[in-house]
Amino acid sequence: MTEKEIIERIRELFPQRAATVGIGDDAAVVGEQAITTDMLIEDVDFTRAVPVESIARKSLAVNLSDLAAMGAIPAYAVVALGIPQWLINSIDPFLRALAEFARQYDIDLVGGDLSRAEKLIIAITATGWVESRPLLRSGAHPGDRLYVSRPLGAAAGGLELLTRWKSIEPPSDLPYAQREFAVSAIRRLIEPEPEVKLGIALAGLTQITSCIDISDGLSTDLHHLCDASSAGAEIERQRIPVFPDLLGSGTALGIDARAAVLHGGEEYALLFTSAMRESELSTRLGRPVYAIGKMVSDKGVRIDGQPLEPGGFDHFAVK
Repeated sequence: MTEKEIIERIRELFPQRAATVGIGDDAAVVGEQAITTDMLIEDVDFTRAVPVESIARKSLAVNLSDLAAMGAIPAYAVVALGIPQWLINSIDPFLRALAEFARQYDIDLVGGDLSRAEKLIIAITATGWVESRPLLRSGAHPGDRLYVSRPLGAAAGGLELLTRWKSIEPPSDLPYAQREFAVSAIRRLIEPEPEVKLGIALAGLTQITSCIDISDGLSTDLHHLCDASSAGAEIERQRIPVFPDLLGSGTALGIDARAAVLHGGEEYALLFTSAMRESELSTRLGRPVYAIGKMVSDKGVRIDGQPLEPGGFDHFAVK
């Protein structure tokens, strides 16, 4: 079964009773709180080539990104750790990094669980306050403009380089521009920045009709948004913002820029819809956002008129 099929089966077996928003969005909403959970597993989501401080920060960042996609204000988190022997002597740097990152986003750690494990496992459940309304995947309308919050492609490029080099440091003999690109791309992968402030601001604008974070890849998450909204999307390749120098140094390093931008996961940018024009919306938000296309009534996703199938990450896809 694919990840989508497993989620659908879970939804069938666990009908929602009290939740305002249940299974299938970036977070559940119960009362005035959004609730989300994410898990990172060694040799699935990261390797020991990544510093423990970066692993700690990313483990919370992915939860904060889900709260951002719902427009929620971070509140509390509980952390469960499966700790292998190799981490015991590095646990303090891990915990300090996690604490500093939590303070940065004003979220309180209020509990959790510890266990021994063969590999490092981090499972965090985070909650956030929904002040005005939750942003959902299901509100987009035909005619809405489709937006992304920042340039794409870095995380996939960083993953390819990290996998190739088995180190966060590029080879010393790389040309300067390629080295600078590689450092930036790998950092975007291992230390993503959740768009919390933007998510809260979007929730305060009634003109924002839907939102999702890009965790599985633009193509896949756009399909998720379209499916939830019972609509389709048409996007233009030239309008999609690309991470700086991906087309230059990234291509020279052997990265498939098109695949990285369209299908690369772990971006944690926000993908959202609104009838507002790009210039007007950017002015209202006080920062740039990027219109990459529009929602349409015909189902499916197309790029420059051609079908774009979901090509992003699936934990259970046959490789």
